[in-house]
Amino acid sequence: MISRRAVACVLFSCILSATTAIAQPGDRRLDIKARVLDLLFPLDVTREPYFMKLALRFGDSDTPLVVIVYPGGRSEVIRYSLEGMNDGELPQLISKMAAQNPDITDREIAAHLKVNVTRSPVEYEALDRALKSLKSVRISPILRSVVAVDECSQYEYWYDAGQESVHYTLTCPFKNDSEDQLVKWMIRFRASLPSLLEPPSTPRPSKPE
Repeated sequence: MISRRAVACVLFSCILSATTAIAQPGDRRLDIKARVLDLLFPLDVTREPYFMKLALRFGDSDTPLVVIVYPGGRSEVIRYSLEGMNDGELPQLISKMAAQNPDITDREIAAHLKVNVTRSPVEYEALDRALKSLKSVRISPILRSVVAVDECSQYEYWYDAGQESVHYTLTCPFKNDSEDQLVKWMIRFRASLPSLLEPPSTPRPSKPE
């Protein structure tokens, strides 16, 4: 019997392969950048059982995020960064190395880079408030066709609830389509992250009367 996850993966691969004219995001075997990203920023980040895992990769930044909620409400955010590199330099480096050596592999490129990983606990209540607006995003199962005449940014979104999961690869430009609303939410969530990671303020003791 074919699992629902397998059916979903096949369906999304077929849909996403038509969203851009310059790459095939549904087939990562043909996209060396995607394979390098998978090596540098893995999705399999914990062996513990989890209630929910959310992974966000941003086209305008080389600092992906992974959010995990464990049974019982314990939650954490995992942040990646590349040592000695600024945002936007990774795609340029991959393109340059591939042009210099067409036979170079994704593992050879990844071996030249050092990844810093930061794991931070986050209060579940604060995280839940940030995710509420995500629940209101409605995406059609048939995405619009995007014809990219210039170099465009790609954003990737994974949601894994254990039994079921989805993966979107989305390409600019941003308009008002439902998938654009998802990218805008990703950017807002990234901007709100510093406040989410702040420890809850301790209430001040009341003054004695």
